[in-house]
Amino acid sequence: MVPCRVSCRLPPSELMRTRSTTALSLAVLIPLVLALAGPIAPSKAAESTLTNGCAVSARGVPSCGAYVGATYKSNTDPTSWENSMGKGLGVRRTFWGSSVGSAVTTAKADVSKKRMPWMSFRPPHSWADMAAGKGDAWAKDLATKMAAVPGPVWVAVGHEPENDGGDMQKWKAMQARLAPIMRAAAPNLGYTIILMGYHQLYGDSKYSLANTWPNTKIDVAGFDVYEKYGFKGFTTWKDFDGAYFSKFQTWAKSKGVAWGLAETAYNDTAARASSTWMSRTYQDLVAYGGIAFTYFNTTLNSASSWALTTLATKQTAFTALNKSAPTQR
Repeated sequence: MVPCRVSCRLPPSELMRTRSTTALSLAVLIPLVLALAGPIAPSKAAESTLTNGCAVSARGVPSCGAYVGATYKSNTDPTSWENSMGKGLGVRRTFWGSSVGSAVTTAKADVSKKRMPWMSFRPPHSWADMAAGKGDAWAKDLATKMAAVPGPVWVAVGHEPENDGGDMQKWKAMQARLAPIMRAAAPNLGYTIILMGYHQLYGDSKYSLANTWPNTKIDVAGFDVYEKYGFKGFTTWKDFDGAYFSKFQTWAKSKGVAWGLAETAYNDTAARASSTWMSRTYQDLVAYGGIAFTYFNTTLNSASSWALTTLATKQTAFTALNKSAPTQR
């Protein structure tokens, strides 16, 4: 149910020379000092806090509490929608090809509005080629440009690989190669991996977290889990807390990674049957350590009435939830 779509250091200034002896001394000493000190570390991005007082890391991961936000139409500017709700989104999901420029502009706009940008990119080459290094320059370029964003940005490459039908071990190798490159180039970039959730817990073993999770530092694991009540005849409610959130929490703690919902939604039938689904699901997510609740508010690539616009009570429920949730200061 996910769209795959809508992508110097200045050379040190020369020292002013006053006397030839000074210039000679500095010319000898500076390289020696730099050699002894080793490579210069990238500047540390600033940490911040949420409006609930919880600390937020330089890469956008809160120590407690959870963002509320959404996908909005087709990467559409959500400002008018936010104005109608009386509060901005805490997190905004957008989807990109492999181009970078427009995504950086969008990330800067999101940060200026106190939104956490959560961006999915399509890799410019196959998983195998990316794992072999063909995409290294692309990854470094993307991250370097994101480093200019004045706040944290979350990036995912090749989200929901289950829908692509490729070799998951090649996808895993791609993630293991890209994450260190991007994190090293941008101290404000949180590298994320987005999976569908169901397949990792209840599907074929080739999709299990044990088999697909790369052995490298990942900042956030995103899962796309939808309520299926009322969808294609489903008459039972999904057990989000017991069947999903508790398992995500246990696994995430074992890996030292944060987790959240990168996509979620319920359809009109479910909304008519339960007026509390939205707030209840968010509260359960927070109780199990989740840090993001991201609603799929678009009709694009939707197999059901997921968009909030299809039923007024869904928009009302989201507005109330969004107003109650913390955002970055």
